[in-house]
Amino acid sequence: MNYSQFLETITKEVRARTDPEASIHISQYQKINLPMMDGMTILLPGENTAPTIYLDSLYQEYLDGASLPGLAEKILAFHSENQKIRTCDLSFYTNFEQACKHIVCRLVNYEMNQSLLEHVPYFRFLDLAIVYYYEMENSSFGRSSILVRDTHLETWDTDVRQLHAIAVHNTRVLRPYRIGTMDMLEEITHVTLPPHDPEAPCMYILTNEQLSFGAVNIIYNDILRSVSEKIGGDFYVLPSSIHECLILPVCNWNDKEPQKLQNIVREINQKYVSIEEILSNQIYRYSQVADSLCLVSCKQITH
Repeated sequence: MNYSQFLETITKEVRARTDPEASIHISQYQKINLPMMDGMTILLPGENTAPTIYLDSLYQEYLDGASLPGLAEKILAFHSENQKIRTCDLSFYTNFEQACKHIVCRLVNYEMNQSLLEHVPYFRFLDLAIVYYYEMENSSFGRSSILVRDTHLETWDTDVRQLHAIAVHNTRVLRPYRIGTMDMLEEITHVTLPPHDPEAPCMYILTNEQLSFGAVNIIYNDILRSVSEKIGGDFYVLPSSIHECLILPVCNWNDKEPQKLQNIVREINQKYVSIEEILSNQIYRYSQVADSLCLVSCKQITH
């Protein structure tokens, strides 16, 4: 049975085991840095919210020998365990005057997310893209976020420029930036690091107070300017994840090849960062004179 046949058959198996009036849909979903995935939602009569059950991994289970009835029961069990809220007033999100107070921006890799960006408002930034999320914390859903899509702009009767201006402002207020030493990595990763080598070049971490999605702070020139003043000049930016960037003063790295710094980023991404949290394999340099951040060409840079 091929994948398309599996989707059709598993839907029939689920339908045969649940309320005959249930609305069962399979839609395509895409998460940051990941390929398109198929997800099933089951809306029972009177419900307007439902968890999404992703089917790609279940197809692999089928190929490995799992039975279709068993997989259908697994889907229904997942739905039952995760369907904590059956109905919810969604006006908090459809009303732009309410929603705009909770919209923030994040950075994602442009190349890795081109198909997603076809349906999402964004602005290019170097080799990255600035995208927008509605962040919420309420009694119904708890703490979660919703990626803003083009369809949301239509519902809100707004455009990407207005959305960008709102998100840039909100991000500064709701997620103020934070810069610190490498000791902050223990807070972010919850891993005890070896003692700092006093002979090693000084590094800093740029993130936010929440230690979450803090790499977006590199879009703010005044923040970069403040970092430059703090550390005393130009600096490299190594995007170690979507949550933070490493800051390396140029004066401490004059004897280093830029390619070596890029290799550090690649090694971090390969060994320590989940694919969903990778930001870029490139490195950047902030110039105090130009007051700007630029991609580093490893073959062209001079000190």
